[in-house]
Amino acid sequence: MPKNPLLFPDKFLLDGTVSDSGIGALEIAVNNLNIASKSGAMRQANAIRVGGLNSIKNQNSGMPTLNSLLPTRTVGKFTVLPSEPTGTLGYFISGWGDTSQNIFNQRTRTDRFTFATDTITSLGAKIEPHLHYAVANSSYGYVFGTASAGKSWRLTFQTETYAEIGATLFPSRYYGASLKNVSRGYACAGSHGGSVYGNIDRFTFAGEVCVSIGSILQSRNANSGFGNKFNGYIAGGVANNTGTNQTSDIEKFSYASESKTAIAALLSVARSSMSTWIPGSTLATYLMTGSTYSSFPTPGVSPARYHYTNVIDKFTFTGETCTALGSVLSKGRQTFGAVGNATRCVIGGGQTYTDAYTSQNTGTIESNEMSSITFATETNTLLGCVLSVGRCYLSALDNASF
Repeated sequence: MPKNPLLFPDKFLLDGTVSDSGIGALEIAVNNLNIASKSGAMRQANAIRVGGLNSIKNQNSGMPTLNSLLPTRTVGKFTVLPSEPTGTLGYFISGWGDTSQNIFNQRTRTDRFTFATDTITSLGAKIEPHLHYAVANSSYGYVFGTASAGKSWRLTFQTETYAEIGATLFPSRYYGASLKNVSRGYACAGSHGGSVYGNIDRFTFAGEVCVSIGSILQSRNANSGFGNKFNGYIAGGVANNTGTNQTSDIEKFSYASESKTAIAALLSVARSSMSTWIPGSTLATYLMTGSTYSSFPTPGVSPARYHYTNVIDKFTFTGETCTALGSVLSKGRQTFGAVGNATRCVIGGGQTYTDAYTSQNTGTIESNEMSSITFATETNTLLGCVLSVGRCYLSALDNASF
């Protein structure tokens, strides 16, 4: 087993002041109605959009059909831009391969996942690896943090093109947690050159400006971030570069005050290099697998060792509880990507084992497998599509916004 490397908005909730303790039963009911209303409105708007595109194509033969030729439409309370409806596309970006041989070959490609068809398309757009902070709104995705100069990039969803932007993290780092709400993204903690940091950088979508705003409560790397419209949460990770210091604690970050507090909930297994979809659903999110150090493969019998767990925890925003699901992945996995929409989360890539989870796990591989977790049933399914190339330590983002 190789040594573990340096470890890595909900616009339709009720408007108004909501306490940090969570949304109430009435708000949940109204929120569910709003989600259903949005889904119908978006389907109606998309049908209008497709019809408009077809009309333009027929009327302008020989001229390319562009989304920008369509006007912005208002359906009920929703403004529909002439771009893909939100929650339709996800992107798996860059990463590393051949880590089991300690070669760390760069994987610079970007793969697009289409939710409607469960298909992967490899794009020509390429950027360097070590971009482990990823945030997005419905129009643009942003990736930050490299081993070299702290570069950052904007991905325009409509054209699927990258542009390097001037925003940089301070200090330059990677392998940290990402948070976001409707207007801002946050890069939390991380590592670089053998040092572990607790720094937080705020990235404002309007203006694309990055500003340091302090630190989280405990410096760590390989931690994971998730949240809803009101609060972000930072979970797990390690306090140094050894694989034996994984933590199970969770910090809450208030978007309104940008303050940090420790909460009582803990991960069911102390671990790092988990993956979770940043917005979660509007009510809960899922913290998936990761790496841990414990007795394995037979708990309490086998010696303690570094290994990948296959556990999935559910974090419920109301009440701030974290519990292990009965549903687990077929194999332990770490450092993979996750994208989602209002109904499910899709995960892809990562580092996993070449044999069954219950065996000694003497071989590792960069996976290209993809799985889907359905929120309504809390079950996970192996998808028929795969990433264009297996890789780990990749970034992932999507155009979901609700």
